[in-house]
Amino acid sequence: MDVDDFELMTLLSEQRRELTADIAADSDLDFAFQLQMQEAIKASSTTHPSSSSSSSHQPSLLLTEVTESPCGIASLLAEEIDRFERERRDRELVEAETRTAQENLNRLIHDQVFARQILDVPENEWMRTGDNFEKPYGLSPPSNDETFRVYFKGLESDETVTSVEMPFAAIGVAICDSCDCCVFELGKPVMLDGGGRIEGDAVELKALIEALTAAVSLGLKRVHIFCDSNVVYQYLTGKGQPTTNKITTLVDQLNLIQRKFAYCGPFLVRQNNIKFAYKLARDAIKSEATKFAESVSGRTLLEQCVICFESTYSGQMFSVNKCLHRYCFSCMRKHVEAKLLQGQLPACPHEQCKSDLEIEICKKFLSSELYDIMNLRVKEASIPPTDKVYCPFSNCSALMSKTEIQEHTPTSSSAAAIGTGMRKCVKCHRHFCINCKVPWHENFSCFDYMRYFPYQSANEAKLKSLATRNRWRECIRCKNLVELSEGCYHIYCRCGYEFCYTCGAEWIEKKPTCRCPIWDERNIIYAGQNRR
Repeated sequence: MDVDDFELMTLLSEQRRELTADIAADSDLDFAFQLQMQEAIKASSTTHPSSSSSSSHQPSLLLTEVTESPCGIASLLAEEIDRFERERRDRELVEAETRTAQENLNRLIHDQVFARQILDVPENEWMRTGDNFEKPYGLSPPSNDETFRVYFKGLESDETVTSVEMPFAAIGVAICDSCDCCVFELGKPVMLDGGGRIEGDAVELKALIEALTAAVSLGLKRVHIFCDSNVVYQYLTGKGQPTTNKITTLVDQLNLIQRKFAYCGPFLVRQNNIKFAYKLARDAIKSEATKFAESVSGRTLLEQCVICFESTYSGQMFSVNKCLHRYCFSCMRKHVEAKLLQGQLPACPHEQCKSDLEIEICKKFLSSELYDIMNLRVKEASIPPTDKVYCPFSNCSALMSKTEIQEHTPTSSSAAAIGTGMRKCVKCHRHFCINCKVPWHENFSCFDYMRYFPYQSANEAKLKSLATRNRWRECIRCKNLVELSEGCYHIYCRCGYEFCYTCGAEWIEKKPTCRCPIWDERNIIYAGQNRR
């Protein structure tokens, strides 16, 4: 809050206290005066019994009208002050969300630049200096040299609502980095004109203005604008001249916001190149048409999602079958996506609720990519950790069970090879060794192959180097890497195997088979402090 806002808030607080005191004083005086008037009217009624009851009450009514007027003005002023405070809090919340978005974007840029630098390191240099290669976030200011890609689409469409064709409009915005990794997306409806249509290319211009406004709020300095409308492209390059007042106003806004960038380059592309922004606009139209159809049919009940606290139409709420907890589609999609990308099978987001989500019901709010990932997670959960096998070919990596592989590998294929561990992938149908999890080595034993080819790829070598530097331990049963952050050295792997983190020796019946220390005092104290 700057100095002007602080002084204004101080003045408003003083006015609020004065108004509260005045209202209280007026209320006390009014109450005392009313008592006096009632006593006088009562005495007058006793003296003049012929006077009617209606006339005896008339002075009190007039008095009430007069005395309530100052208090009503004070109440209105108090409401105005409350409204200003709410607007100020809302503005601060928007500013905080914008700062958070900028911080997340800067962190994403840092991570992607660092990842590209790692991949560009020559193999021999990585072997010598890879253990010391690091670039902590925050030590240097984020670079503004990267040029981001802005995709936008303004869409108008006639949708059938209760057997009637009705016009709808919406915009879709996607901002990506130079590698086309999406960092911001937006899809929302656009209000139509009185005649039910939007003039000319106004919806496309509104989409572009919304996209560039979002880029400015994210602190981007250099952007490439990808446009599939030749008319809008002409406006961007200054070659087109608007023909109506409304389009002129939008073009003036567009020219004004373009000046806020250090570089702003337009490109005319086909609609297929902006299909992600097109899908966002299309989804927004479908959502708006659904809401309108529900309002027409009387199903306009609103529910509040307990995650985002937004009021949502009942038809846009997702109900978990087993526990009946309800959340909006948007929050459920974000929850499921976060869990899937963490390698977990999503459950009900309610605290301490263990109800599983049925994949077919989740299909109504999941994209096709997330639906495929969830299918994979369900399959992973159905296979015991000791029976999981992944295809060693990097362009396949299919998940299989040992039973599934055994049934798929033909018995007619080289019985001797099968006896030594040769198996056939159920997806790519190539052969691999199930013992050492590498492509099939017909002329080598497993021992000789691992001795001559210790690493299958450069990335595997880098991972091994990173694990050695950070003292990660590999489970000898399922080959998963484990990192000890706190607690004792007794590791219970997700595959069920127990071992010592220090030397890797197996634990049997909850007892170690080595003489390594069971814990480090610093790890135990650290864990206790975290719990407190």
